[in-house]
Amino acid sequence: MSRRFRPYLVGLVSAVSASALGVAVNVATDLQGNLLAWVTVGTITALTGTVGGVIEGNRELAEERESGDPLADIILSIECEVRADGSGSMNVKVHDPEAERLLPHLPALVPSLGASRAPNGVLPRPLAVALVTRSRTTGIARRLREVDALCSGLGGLDVRLCVADSAERRREALRAAQVVLLDDHCVEAGTRPLVGGLDLAGLRGGGGDGLAARVIVLGCQDGAAAAHTGALRRSLDRPVAFLGCDGPVPTGHAAVLYPHVLSQLDGLAGGRAGESELQAALEAAIGLAKRQEAQLDWGRWSTTVLHPAG
Repeated sequence: MSRRFRPYLVGLVSAVSASALGVAVNVATDLQGNLLAWVTVGTITALTGTVGGVIEGNRELAEERESGDPLADIILSIECEVRADGSGSMNVKVHDPEAERLLPHLPALVPSLGASRAPNGVLPRPLAVALVTRSRTTGIARRLREVDALCSGLGGLDVRLCVADSAERRREALRAAQVVLLDDHCVEAGTRPLVGGLDLAGLRGGGGDGLAARVIVLGCQDGAAAAHTGALRRSLDRPVAFLGCDGPVPTGHAAVLYPHVLSQLDGLAGGRAGESELQAALEAAIGLAKRQEAQLDWGRWSTTVLHPAG
């Protein structure tokens, strides 16, 4: 057998053997034979086999070079736990900068694992989306109406357009949605950034409960800046995936980017998705927008996971 492919076969065989125990435990403890757990175990088997192959290959190379410890050449390790209910957790450790290019692909390969990292990991279907701005911002209002029309056929979303000068109506729309897209002009009121007159730190309900959103897109100037994200964190009770812009939002960006954001989230509606999967969807939307309009400066958009203010 070719020495080039033998390490990967050895790694995959070892992974299948180890995963057999996980399958047995799943079947023994889950009378319904949870399909999600089977898929997760199979995916982890492939990932572990690949990594095992890399490790085995490095071991042979180390032996040939008589370099001593073969584990010194490991570039990526993945520790996975699959539970009987189909949920799981994954811990990825990068030991070499070259392995970092593999990381963006992991959430797509193991979509079910994100749910274990956040409560209420299953997204509703349809997913309530709020597109929010004021009536007086006519250009932004027109753009959001166009986005609403473009995304009306996405069956996984319930897109609710709120174009109103009433601050209370806009606040209610923001609080009712799982996906928030707030696009308006921003002004500084002392140390507080106001977006369309709304204080981002003052979006809690009367009972003190924070926003229900799982995803927040802030389409105002400097939306990604610490002043905005810091204020928004004070309105959160749980982590959210976030997308914002550094500096002014250039003309033409929102009309291209927002439909891609909603299209990516439509594909996740009804399934398990943690914050990392939702953030990956936002990153994918930026990539699609860049592919559609490559001449625009998409580098100023960034994503993160916002955590509640401690």
